[in-house]
This record gives sequence, structure tokens and C-alpha cells, in this order.
Amino acid sequence: MTFNFMDMDDAMIKKVTVGVWLLLAVAALGYVYQYGRSLQQTYPNRTFTVDGEAKLNLVPDTAQFSVSVVSEGVRVPDVQKMNTEKMNAVQAFLKETGVEKKDMKTEQYSLNPRYEYSTCDANGKCPAPKISGYTLTQSLMVKVRDTDKLGDMLSGVTDKGANTVSNVTFAVDDDKEARGDARAEAITEARKKAKDMAKAGGFGVGRLVSVYEDQGNPDPVSYGGRGGAADSMKSSVEVAPSIEPGTQDSTVHVSLTFEIVD
Repeated sequence: MTFNFMDMDDAMIKKVTVGVWLLLAVAALGYVYQYGRSLQQTYPNRTFTVDGEAKLNLVPDTAQFSVSVVSEGVRVPDVQKMNTEKMNAVQAFLKETGVEKKDMKTEQYSLNPRYEYSTCDANGKCPAPKISGYTLTQSLMVKVRDTDKLGDMLSGVTDKGANTVSNVTFAVDDDKEARGDARAEAITEARKKAKDMAKAGGFGVGRLVSVYEDQGNPDPVSYGGRGGAADSMKSSVEVAPSIEPGTQDSTVHVSLTFEIVD
């Protein structure tokens, strides 16, 4: 027997339509009920949150500094040749002291004209400025993995022609293990706090619902560095500066949310 929707009268069509809508409504209510139960099971209504923290005291094991060569002259080729020779000497010295090529990065290479300005005449007419020469600045960022050699490097690069040494900073190259230990300590503190709070409040500690971690990243330790003309940076007796990395303080903070049980 073949069912033909077109053979149905209006009353029958209305009944079928109402029935379909009722089935859809029941299915929707069932879905909402099951979804609500799943949410309740996933994140219970009764929870409490506790905090824990652990402090890190790290000794920096790497350093960075910027070294620049500034050269002046009348002709561009002469200025470039002079600057390149000095910077090549600086890089060769750094390689000899143990700095790898991957730890040296050119930060700046700028060639700018220097202008000579003439006095304006009585009528206020001023002659156009003339180029009197050129200044070339080349800067290199250096990463030092053996901080014991840093003082000798800062002193040695000036002997090779560097004019400026600046932006000396210290950092911890890899603190994952130390942070992992601090994180475990912070979680242990938070769990103990949860047990103490539950005991005082007369309720039980249920399952762990969520964990949040806030890491306080340490700021690099900075050293003023050296700057100025090359002649002012040299003395009759070359003495390497004593540079101490100091320590970096940081805090690992965690928040644990537990279910409350009777």
C-alpha cells in the first residue's frame, strides 16, 4: 500500500504536524536534560579554590651585550673599509674567546651623511648645507654562554676598535627543571591548604576540578655597560671589568579548585 501525503485532508495534516512537533520537543528536552547532567558531572556546583606558591632564586648562566663600531670619513668607500676592518677584528676576537657564530647578530648598519652649515647673510638668505663627510655605525649583539669570560670580552672588543659597549644583561638560558620543581612545591602547598581548610570548615575534599598557573617571569639583570669614544675607554693599564651576574628572583603561583563533598 502506497501512502500519498496529498490524499490527506487538512485535519489529518494538522494532527501529523502536531505529532512531529511533539516528538521534536521531547527529543530536545531529553538532550537538554542529559547536557545539564553532563555539565554537573564535569564541573560540580559546590567547589572551593586554594592558592599555592613557590619562589625561585636563579643564578643567570648567559649574558648579552651590544658592541658598536662608529667610523667617520670624507669618502664612503674609505669609511666602509675602516668600519669593516674594525668590526671584523672584533668578531674574530669574540670567536677566539669562545663565542659561536650563531651567537652574534648584526643589529644595525647605518651610513649617514654629515652636513656643514654656513652662516646666513644680512638678507636672511642661507646657503644650502654641504656634505662634509659620512658616519657609519655598525652594531653587533653578542650572546655569551660562559659568563666568566664576559669581563675580558668587554675589555677586549675596545682594543679591537669598538667605540661603544652597552646593554649588558644576564638571563637564565633554560629554567624548565627549576620551574618544574617550584610548580610541584606550589601544588603541594595548595593541596595542604585545601585539607586544612576542609577540616576547619567541616567538609570533605573531592576531586580536583581545575588548575591555573601564573608564572612570574624574571626580568633580565642589567649592567650599565661602557660607552663613549674609543680613546676614553682605554687606559695605560688594561684591566678587565669585574661583572657579577647576581641572581634572578621569580615566583610560580598556582590555583587549585576542588569539589566539596560531605
